[in-house]
Amino acid sequence: MCLTLYRLLGKVLWILPIFTFSWIFSTVLLTYGMAVAQNHTYAVFPYISKTGTQVPERGIFTLFISIGALSMAMNAEMRFKYVELMYERMSLTPREKTRLSTMNKSALYLSLAAAFGLLIVASFQVDAMPIPHYSGAFLTFLLGGICCWLHAIITWKMYKEERDKAFFLTFIFQIIVSLFVSVFFVMFSVSLGHYRQQRDAGHGTKEFDQPEGALRPIFLTAAFSEWFLALTVVAYILTFVPGFRTIDYDGGVVKWKAPVSSSVSTCTKMMRCCS
Repeated sequence: MCLTLYRLLGKVLWILPIFTFSWIFSTVLLTYGMAVAQNHTYAVFPYISKTGTQVPERGIFTLFISIGALSMAMNAEMRFKYVELMYERMSLTPREKTRLSTMNKSALYLSLAAAFGLLIVASFQVDAMPIPHYSGAFLTFLLGGICCWLHAIITWKMYKEERDKAFFLTFIFQIIVSLFVSVFFVMFSVSLGHYRQQRDAGHGTKEFDQPEGALRPIFLTAAFSEWFLALTVVAYILTFVPGFRTIDYDGGVVKWKAPVSSSVSTCTKMMRCCS
């Protein structure tokens, strides 16, 4: 039963990016709703980390975000394998192949580091251990943003070789999302830094979660940009869906899907033998 399920999932790898995005996004919405319902945070509008600092939402945040981080790592590995298959069939010079391989490995390592950062975010709550929590968030957002641009460049190189419309559309979407990631990262970093500087200088209330605080507009800018930054980084994984539709994962090996005509002819031969 387990082996059958494992092989079935290997045939529908394209579900993995959709699952990852849906899982992480719904987890954050769930913990946000629970925190607001329990009066553990305010409705408009907390940092994402503030939705998972108290019981019971803290346990859900830690467990579910950890699963999401592992799922992100799986996406990174499958994307790496997919690009490997692509440049093996592309007519590249040895130098071009080496360059693309290096870029693909760099994207893999940075993606795994970003996923590890998300695991740190889930494991260390911001109120109890802020330094490791912020370090994990920095890894996730900064390295995740770099990976977005790297994958966009790799997709463009594949489009130039294959001239497939699907690659071009994927590239356009990746560029748009990468731009949003970069903009929201700068907005979040600048507004958060400015808010902390003003708060430490004694301007406004020191309680950043008070709606009447004089620094509330700056805080809301940081909070909203963090939410949109997280959303765009995770949404980028959806650009892997078209590529994952063309591959299977079986016994640790990633390979191209068999042509439909080949599958049909095989089934026909089997039916003839049985008859």
